[in-house]
Amino acid sequence: MAKRQRRSFAVPIGSLLVALGILFSGTVLEATIFPAGAIVGTTRRAPVVAVCRLLLVFAGAYFLLIRPRVTAVHLAALMPGGALATIVGAVTLQVAYKPPPILCGWRSLASPGELNQLGYRGRRISYLPNDYVVLLLGDSQIEGMALPFDEMPERLLEKSIDSPTQKIKVFSLGTGGYGQDQELLALQEYFQKYRADLVVLWQTPANDIWNNLFKTHMGNRNPKPTFWIDGAGNLSGPSETLEQPLGNSPIVAVALWQRAFGLSWRDKTWESHLPEPYVPMDHYDGPVRTEWQERWSTNFGGMRDENLATEKSHLAGFLKPRSKRLVYGLDLTRALTLRIRGLVNANHAKLVTFQAYDPAFAAEDDQVYVLNKKYYLVSQRQFMENWSYVNRDIDTEMVPIAEKDWRVGPEDGHLNMQATKQVMRDLAERLKLRVTGQAH
Repeated sequence: MAKRQRRSFAVPIGSLLVALGILFSGTVLEATIFPAGAIVGTTRRAPVVAVCRLLLVFAGAYFLLIRPRVTAVHLAALMPGGALATIVGAVTLQVAYKPPPILCGWRSLASPGELNQLGYRGRRISYLPNDYVVLLLGDSQIEGMALPFDEMPERLLEKSIDSPTQKIKVFSLGTGGYGQDQELLALQEYFQKYRADLVVLWQTPANDIWNNLFKTHMGNRNPKPTFWIDGAGNLSGPSETLEQPLGNSPIVAVALWQRAFGLSWRDKTWESHLPEPYVPMDHYDGPVRTEWQERWSTNFGGMRDENLATEKSHLAGFLKPRSKRLVYGLDLTRALTLRIRGLVNANHAKLVTFQAYDPAFAAEDDQVYVLNKKYYLVSQRQFMENWSYVNRDIDTEMVPIAEKDWRVGPEDGHLNMQATKQVMRDLAERLKLRVTGQAH
């Protein structure tokens, strides 16, 4: 009687490898594990993923075409070796590697010599009892990383606002990527040790809404504390404290798994509970502008990080009509700003919010933009109305940018030196009235 031949698993293994090679595209990986823009369009990661996919397909083709005998006996024989290799690798990682800690939220990345006591770029916080203390609260605009340390906004504002009868000190609180959520937490920390007479909240209109909406920052998986509006319409949170440790298992292999997969799922899980985002048009017969598509093609200014599908984008505030998600974001940003004002008032100070804006930009008419075969109605008027809603009944200054060439660079929308000087000078003139008590 002929001995029964064991089944070969060459074809299933080959089919699985080919399927993995086809499915694990940058688009699929970004939709499941990694954030948008982490792979697609990159100069290094995208080619590496493409090579790995080819290797998987070639290995699968080998098993499908050559069909080497791979039976249950072979697979069983590989298991002890695979288990041993896994254990050795895990032990080696545990002994030889310590992953950097994952903290919720962040502070400035400026050099230590340029940091104040709270970890933000700016001079040391020090004042006399009779000094009038102004605190600049915001994000990368007040940090001014493209500007010399002695010419950052706090210094320029202090030079412009100083008076012979009142000694004024200006300090900075904020860093790149902050929304009003982390600004609120930083301000709470500030008032535990220091005082202020006037807090100037520098709003960045294109950033702040989505900075407040999501659990992570754009183009990376930096986690941060986040607030939300509960079912009763009240501000709740934060989800974590500033710099709270996250996903730092003492087992290195587990910590790496948390870093690779846990952080991305935080944002996806949080986003799934937000209201519905904007829905673009599938077709449009009128004239369209192609600048977005052109920027996408070259990734100019990090355009591929602009996730319009979720509204984690500098462009989301311009989209018309307002989506339910944008309305929620406006309510959240307003609630955070009011919480900041309440904290400022409770510490016997006054709050002023301000924005620097380009008058030419604000005058544009509604336009339709095309991006990846989707059409978006963009409204400058609605953008300004959004922020009028956020700042309703809040002391606000709108400072026009007088410099024609005001950007740091073609791909950097921060104010350059000349524009910063002009904006701080004009802002100082308006703040002088409040310092002397002649304005509300």
